[in-house]
Amino acid sequence: MELARTLRTLWNRRRLVALGALVAAFAAFLSVYRVGVFPPSLQARTNVFASASSQILVDTPDSAFADLSYDLESLDTRATVFARFLASPAAVALIAREAKLPLDAIEAQGPYELNLPEVQQAPTAEKRSSQIIGEGALYRLRFENNPSLPIVSVFAQAPGRDEAIALAAAAPAALRGYIDRIQERQHTPRSQRVEIRQLGKATGAIVNKGANLQIATLVFLVVLGGWCMLLIPARTIARGWRELSEVERRGSNGSPGRRKGRRRDAKARGGSRERERAG
Repeated sequence: MELARTLRTLWNRRRLVALGALVAAFAAFLSVYRVGVFPPSLQARTNVFASASSQILVDTPDSAFADLSYDLESLDTRATVFARFLASPAAVALIAREAKLPLDAIEAQGPYELNLPEVQQAPTAEKRSSQIIGEGALYRLRFENNPSLPIVSVFAQAPGRDEAIALAAAAPAALRGYIDRIQERQHTPRSQRVEIRQLGKATGAIVNKGANLQIATLVFLVVLGGWCMLLIPARTIARGWRELSEVERRGSNGSPGRRKGRRRDAKARGGSRERERAG
């Protein structure tokens, strides 16, 4: 019964419901697009994003993994140093140039040391401030490293799959170019050089495909539902207001009428007495 009454109320106010649908559609549009006024612009929000990953192997020119005479501990140490270097502003600039992406839109962090208490793993105030600035970045990089392995893991995030893969692949290429330039400048003998190898191609995929449609649909339903819920008490309040006004109007109009009627009755009774006396 209540449902039928509610539906009838909404049907009677269908023009306002249609207006609410327009408002809800506009809110849903704003949830997936960013509108600029000065200058006029329309930009899609980054609700959908993709992730990609790649791995960097710190090796020797003749591959230490194929020769038992090599000591891998020095390579492990270098991998840890390289992982920290990749998160530095200088390395991020090289990666941005390699991936052909804007530098100010990239944020990098890591690596975090293993087996440390959570208090020690928590970022310092300086690091946290830079992370807060980077939370609005379109492109993100995270580097992880196991101190017992000469391998650096690269994780990238971007609005699109191709951009994420390009960003993940740019880290090994940027590091390789940087190390090669240092070794050439220092004339490091080939047997003592560090070789940066990428383990396979970078792979990636869309993480939350269809998120924009889901967000827009949810916003539309929430706004329209709230609008309709407001229409029902609004109708009740408006009806009560009209009834109260009608009662007040009738009350103000009724009192003078009753007084006027009493005066007419009194005059009529007085006239009849005068006629009786005259007769």
